[in-house]
Amino acid sequence: MKLLYVKRVLLIAIILFSAIASKAQSNDELLNLLIKKNLLTQQEADSLRSDLALKEQQKRDKEKENQHNISIGSKALQISGLVQARYQGFQQTGVNNAFDLHRARLDAKGNITDQWSYEVYTEFAATTKLLDAYTAYKFADFLKVQVGQFKVPLTYESLVSDSQLDFIDRSQVVEALAGRSKDVIGNQNGRDIGIQVSGSFAKLNDHYLFDYTFGVFNGAGYDVTTDNNNHKDLAARLAVHPIKGLDFGGSLYEGEDIPLATTKVPNPVTQARNRYGFDARYATGPFSVTAEYLHGTDASVHKDGWYAQAGYFVIPQIQLVAKYDTYDPNKVITTDRSNIYYGGVNFVFNKWTRLAVDYLYKHEETATQVKNNILEAQLQIAF
Repeated sequence: MKLLYVKRVLLIAIILFSAIASKAQSNDELLNLLIKKNLLTQQEADSLRSDLALKEQQKRDKEKENQHNISIGSKALQISGLVQARYQGFQQTGVNNAFDLHRARLDAKGNITDQWSYEVYTEFAATTKLLDAYTAYKFADFLKVQVGQFKVPLTYESLVSDSQLDFIDRSQVVEALAGRSKDVIGNQNGRDIGIQVSGSFAKLNDHYLFDYTFGVFNGAGYDVTTDNNNHKDLAARLAVHPIKGLDFGGSLYEGEDIPLATTKVPNPVTQARNRYGFDARYATGPFSVTAEYLHGTDASVHKDGWYAQAGYFVIPQIQLVAKYDTYDPNKVITTDRSNIYYGGVNFVFNKWTRLAVDYLYKHEETATQVKNNILEAQLQIAF
C-alpha cells in the first residue's frame, strides 16, 4: 500500500513537472485524465489549477518588475542607460547647425549586501570615458563611506543627474567652476577620484532635516591613472530641508591644481583652485523654482555667477521652463560678463522618453554684440 502511494505521488509529480517545463497548453486535459484514472480527486485538481495559475502570475509579475533589472545569484545587478540625441541651430555666422550625440551612457550598479553597494558608469559618446567607478558601505542613514571615482559634492546643479535636468545644458557658472566644460582643469564631468563620507540626520516628521557630504580628492579629475600634484583637495556640502519640498544648500571646495593649459609645461606650478556657493530650491506639485550662486578663485583671478529658474507642468506631459543665467569670468574686467535668457518646453512622453526644446538668448557685456543665440532640441531615452 505504501509503495502504491509512492508510485502514485511520483507519477503525478512527473506528469505535472513535464507539463510545466514544456509550457504545455493542455494542463487541464492532463488534470482531467488524472481524475478519470482516479489518481486525483476533483478538489485536488482544482487546488493544483489554482496553484499553477498563481505561480504563472507571479512569474509574469517578476518578469515585468525585472524589465530593466537583472539579479545574478546573491548579488543585485541593475542595468540602466541614457541616450540623448541633440540638434543645435546657431544664429552666429560661420557656426554650422548640427546634430550630435550629446550623451550615450551605460550604468551598472547594485548591492553586494544590504550595506555594500557599487556603481560603474560609462560614457560612449564621442570618446569612451569611465565616469563613475566606486564602492560604498552604509553603516547607517547618518554614515556612508564611498571610495573610488564619482561626482565631487560641489553645487546643486552639478549633482543633478543628466537625465533629470530641466534644461538641455547646465548653467555657465557650473560649467566653469565645478570641474566641467569651461573649468581651468578641463572637462571632468564634475568628477574626481577620492574618498568621502555622507549621511542624513535629525529626522523631522517624514524627512531628515540635514544631509552632509565631506570628501578628499586628488584634484586631477576623473579617468586618470595618477595625481598630477601632491596636494589633496577638500570638498564639503551641507543641505537643509526645513519643510518638505524646500531645500537650502551650501558647498565649499579648497584645492591646488595644475591648469589644463600648463599641464605640458616642464615642472608646471600648481595654483589655488577654491570654490564656495549657496543654493535654494522649492518644489510643490507642478511648480518648482531653483536659484544658485557660485564663487571661484583660480590663482589670483576671482570669478562668480548665478542663475534662477522656474518650471511649471501645465499638464503632466508638458513642462514650461524659464531661466536667467549670468557669469563673470574675471571680476576685475568689467566687460566680460555673459548673460543668457532661457525659455523652453519639455514634452514628457513617459518615464523613459522626453523631448526638450530650449531657446537661448545671449547678451555679452561687450562693446560689439555678437548674434549668437541658439535653438536646441534634444530627444532623451533613459531606461
